[in-house]
Amino acid sequence: MTIPKPDHVPDELVRDVDHVFGADFRADPFGAYESLRGERVVWTPQHGGYWILTRIEDIRSAMQQHELFSSHPIGIPAHVSRKEKMVPLELDPPDHTAYRRVIAPLFAPKAVTARTAAIGRSCGELIDGLVGRGECEFVQDFAVPFPTRIFTNMLGLPVDQTAEFVRWNNLLLHRQGEPEVRRAAGDEINDYLRQLIADRRAEPREDLVSALNATEIDGRPIAPGEVQNICFMLFVAGLDTVTAGLSLAFRFLAENPGHRRQLVEHPELLPGAVEEFLRVFSFVNSARTTTRDIEFAGVQMRKGERVLASSALASNDPDEFPEPWEVRFDRPNNRHLAFGAGPHRCAGSHLARDEFLTVLTQWHERIPEYELAPGATITMHAGGVIGPDTVPMVWEVAR
Repeated sequence: MTIPKPDHVPDELVRDVDHVFGADFRADPFGAYESLRGERVVWTPQHGGYWILTRIEDIRSAMQQHELFSSHPIGIPAHVSRKEKMVPLELDPPDHTAYRRVIAPLFAPKAVTARTAAIGRSCGELIDGLVGRGECEFVQDFAVPFPTRIFTNMLGLPVDQTAEFVRWNNLLLHRQGEPEVRRAAGDEINDYLRQLIADRRAEPREDLVSALNATEIDGRPIAPGEVQNICFMLFVAGLDTVTAGLSLAFRFLAENPGHRRQLVEHPELLPGAVEEFLRVFSFVNSARTTTRDIEFAGVQMRKGERVLASSALASNDPDEFPEPWEVRFDRPNNRHLAFGAGPHRCAGSHLARDEFLTVLTQWHERIPEYELAPGATITMHAGGVIGPDTVPMVWEVAR
């Protein structure tokens, strides 16, 4: 839905930008964002109208000032399958704080370290099934099932239920323009989680749902609906992001053998490579809503206006990162915004880094040489999370 330009929006800042369905964003979302960098902020009439911040200092400031920029709803357009807010992603402090205290220990470094062995096993099992084939479609064969296995493992579910979560992931997050399909998938996920939470209340186990069931919010027992909401948020926020990050990185490595061989020959570069891939291919584009009339980024914004805070623009700002599109695994002072900033900075950042490092390490130990399949055409999806739809790869199988 497009709207007429409001009177307070300067004519020279209007751009017909659609970061979800626009042909330029579907073809090359990172390039499309870069084309906006000439202005500090632009306004588009698409999706009911919204501002797009282009500088890291403004994006970071908006993320940090929850009293001026509410996180509800977190996306542009708003998430089609949800009527209630996603807890705590779409809550602002002080309401957000109590729920964040519940989630934070579950994803703290110590908790992630305890899962490292299971993450490694999931990664190794998936590579075992691919290494002898000499080819794969990386997104569907690896990047989707890998984080989904980890999520179902955290819920205490058997591996054979991963396929159902993969199906829901695809329907909910990648059927753009089909709101009824996405809404139905959201209903299925919530129905499943509702029953799982009830089962774990009756018979607790050593898993995430049981841990959430046993917590308190501001001194009272957490309600089943709150646990369900948190689990749904973890599904939405945790699966597609890891899939996108891995797919973007492996597309780059398949097309850039010099960088790939750096990782094979110098594994000490792997932690830096994780950070550089998170920076140069920052893939999350979240939104905020102004809570009152303000002057920000040199323009007047009215209460209730939507503002896009793109990590893709922030993490490639040349004022912060010299030669931002040069991939350097030893880049110093890599203060990217892939995980956001402020009270809503990603609680799962430690887990995501561990997953990313595990995959880069194990894959290059087992499959050090690979490339895109001859004649491959890569299409992209944009919107809240940027990523390739497919990454077909080939390699020689050892005899």
